[in-house]
Amino acid sequence: MIRPRSASESRSEAYGSLPADAGPRSHRSRFPDRKDGHPRILVIRRRYLGDTVLMQPFLANLRAHWPDAWLALALDTPYVDALASCSALDETIEVPSGLGVGASLKRWGSALLSVARRGPWDMAFDLARNERALALLLASRARRRVTLAIDGPPPRERLYTDVVRTTRRRVDEAHIVDVHNRLLEALEVPTPLRVPALTVPEGGSRAAEDLLRRASALPTDGRPLVLVHPGSGSDARRWPPDEFALVADRLVEEVGAQVVVLGGPAEPGLARSVLDAMNRPAALLTERTAIPTLFGLLSRADLLLCNDSGPMHMAAAVGTPVCALFGSQSAVTWAPLGDAGHLTFQPALPCGSSCVAPGVCDPGDPMKSFCVRRVPAERVADAAVGRLARLPRAGDGERDRVTTAR
Repeated sequence: MIRPRSASESRSEAYGSLPADAGPRSHRSRFPDRKDGHPRILVIRRRYLGDTVLMQPFLANLRAHWPDAWLALALDTPYVDALASCSALDETIEVPSGLGVGASLKRWGSALLSVARRGPWDMAFDLARNERALALLLASRARRRVTLAIDGPPPRERLYTDVVRTTRRRVDEAHIVDVHNRLLEALEVPTPLRVPALTVPEGGSRAAEDLLRRASALPTDGRPLVLVHPGSGSDARRWPPDEFALVADRLVEEVGAQVVVLGGPAEPGLARSVLDAMNRPAALLTERTAIPTLFGLLSRADLLLCNDSGPMHMAAAVGTPVCALFGSQSAVTWAPLGDAGHLTFQPALPCGSSCVAPGVCDPGDPMKSFCVRRVPAERVADAAVGRLARLPRAGDGERDRVTTAR
């Protein structure tokens, strides 16, 4: 049985002593033996970079309430480093992204075995709600199995002991961090934290500096560093390259910014398109960048200009101001959190007669709605220039850690 501390103990002692920069560490010297009485808690998240970063408050709230628990997070291989500086975790369990054959199937077996051999767990939270997450849930043999149901029962409802029910409307009216925290509140777990706070994983800062130096993009003479990331998970959610270029040019002209355009191996042409559309000099980084290095880059920046994307949440979590463009994806649910002075832009919805892609847009699917293209570049540029002009520079000393909600 899990024996929590009282709410006051959790807030004043365990939570207050939890550093945000210690990284994953064993809060016990070893995996707890069943007779120790220390709880074992498994969280199943699995997918997406930004979603993983946004799990940090959920995990920290769990740690605060059960300071002696063994807390594990199961997530897909590409994202295992996203919470490398999350001090609430004891371990991450790597899950292959697909079923596949050969090595992937072997890794799936290893993940299931890792979960099963430590079972039965005392509690498992399923935040993925799909068949592969259910496989991990079953392998855990958890005594208490918790999930969220949105507008109807979850798949295989009988497999859960606790189902917290909500509606799509309520989800759309709240930030996803608060939605997840409702799972804890339903179990009478206090949720004082709602803002992700991370630091750069080990080695990330040095790797980022080396990367900028090789690109001749290390700012000099106090120039602000602006990172431009034009990518996103869907072409429909990407602001046009020439609009990014217009804003970047003005940041160079009016505040002397050193602009660096970022693009992963899957989207080098997109980043190049921004650079080609610019009239002012900028650097280009399109090589494969490990997550710790990307954290290092984002932490050095004075501003990140981006679409609604994973790097947006990474930047916010390390205290870097974000200027983000949203389409039909809810800016309420997915906004960057923190007190770093973030800017978010979203057109009035629904678009109606002002639709930029009639006959192509699918208003019910944010991955197929091109609404972000209606955000005017001049408005974004005015706000970004104004915000950057009054922000402290990344090189002026360590930025205050994000501690309050947006």
